[in-house]
Amino acid sequence: MNYKSFTLLFLVLVFTKVKADSLSLQEKFIPLKDFVILKYELFFKENAKNVFQGGGVFGVAYQDIIYNIKIKNDDSIVISISAIMDKQRYRSKKYYPKLRDCNQVRNKIFMDKYGYSFFTQSFNNFVNEESLSNEIKNQILNISSLDNEMKDNLLDKTIIKIRVLHPKQEKSVTCNGKILDSELK
Repeated sequence: MNYKSFTLLFLVLVFTKVKADSLSLQEKFIPLKDFVILKYELFFKENAKNVFQGGGVFGVAYQDIIYNIKIKNDDSIVISISAIMDKQRYRSKKYYPKLRDCNQVRNKIFMDKYGYSFFTQSFNNFVNEESLSNEIKNQILNISSLDNEMKDNLLDKTIIKIRVLHPKQEKSVTCNGKILDSELK
């Protein structure tokens, strides 16, 4: 290695070091809105699989869950979920989704419970406003810069829209409401 190559290499290393030292993440902050969306995304990525467990035996069998989380300018959070029923199974089977199936998608994702009795399929109150609120606060909104009042405000302004998509599109069902509603309409 000659003198010129060594000098050039030394200068490149020095300038790279200076550039790397000037790049500090210490003073960079992510906006709270983006962080809340990230927390919801991570939660959904981890818990959407709950919808597939028990499908077909005790509940509807789904082939895919598609979700989208947005925060509007007024700080309201809109969560959209499309639960696609197993096309192969429900083309031939005469089962059409009901409003309770829509609610069960939300309940399985957030609480890993159906919220309905097994035999009668009536609402059983295992998933209620208090339990949903506690779960979301503990799993998603556990951000140190959020106080309880702000968490309650965010939960109050969070809307969820769920579509259960049947292979026959006209048989699909939709429900929506505040995320903490015991039963979505």
